Amino acid sequence: MIRRIFAVLLLSLGLAALSLEAKPLLGGPKTVAVGADGTIPGSVASPMMAMGSYVSGVKQVAVPLIAVAFETSAEARVTHGGHDAITTKSLSLRLQVDDSVLKAICAELQAIVEKDLAAQGFTLLPKDTIDREARWLGIEKNGKVGEDVKDNFMSGFMGNGSMNRWFTAGDRPLFGTGAQGPLAETSALIRTAREKKISLLLYRFKVQFTDLEGKNNLVFNYVKGKNVLHIVSADVAVFTPEHTQGSMIKLSADVTAGADFVQELQGTKGRYTVVASPEHYRADSLTLLSAVSKQFAQAIKKGQ
Repeated sequence: MIRRIFAVLLLSLGLAALSLEAKPLLGGPKTVAVGADGTIPGSVASPMMAMGSYVSGVKQVAVPLIAVAFETSAEARVTHGGHDAITTKSLSLRLQVDDSVLKAICAELQAIVEKDLAAQGFTLLPKDTIDREARWLGIEKNGKVGEDVKDNFMSGFMGNGSMNRWFTAGDRPLFGTGAQGPLAETSALIRTAREKKISLLLYRFKVQFTDLEGKNNLVFNYVKGKNVLHIVSADVAVFTPEHTQGSMIKLSADVTAGADFVQELQGTKGRYTVVASPEHYRADSLTLLSAVSKQFAQAIKKGQ
């Protein structure tokens, strides 16, 4: 079938008016499309509150982990109780894309991230610089790669998807990162950075294929969704030799790259499989990841 027919999926159950525009909740992230030049207009990455001062001191940099969660399914459900009965409305979506495509995306990420950091004047060290360090070896790296897992299986990281499949750049071992992660991990990274006199940056991204919304009130109740490739959850943990505490830079926008990745829609009302075009999904995912990587590199530079 013609891809354009399935470029945008918009399903609605109930009496709500339909809209193709992303409408974030009050105080939620703004929606920003990646520009034709592959960049995001403005600044959409910054340190978490009270962590800005801990970004300084970045000079020599090693990036031992870049992890990507690819959303593989999402579900929204609302239940409404009326005078006579209780009704439930739901929408379930699953992405169909081969793991080889996800691995190919991650295979390019190390070079992309390091190029962006170098462009900001940082000196790059090999990603395996600390692989033989005792503290690094002592971190339990038991993250599940290539399996569908629920949101937030790693500390402090969420999105709107029901399930995600994680892969890493260079097939590096996966574990929970973040300046607010488990003490056993953050302490080892802080101490390694101080002892080796280098900065350690650990990246996480989540690539989502849909945007679901469910509302339930006295007037109407509905569930609706739109297929759009986007990143709304991403962060980079920063550990420098100058500080006894790590910092985290987070993405503060919902960055989108359109719906060209949708090749076909299969299923019945309320339960659909979104078949992705391998070429378009790979290209658009890399566009998103590259754009966010640039934002992170600029935010780190600004913190010096």
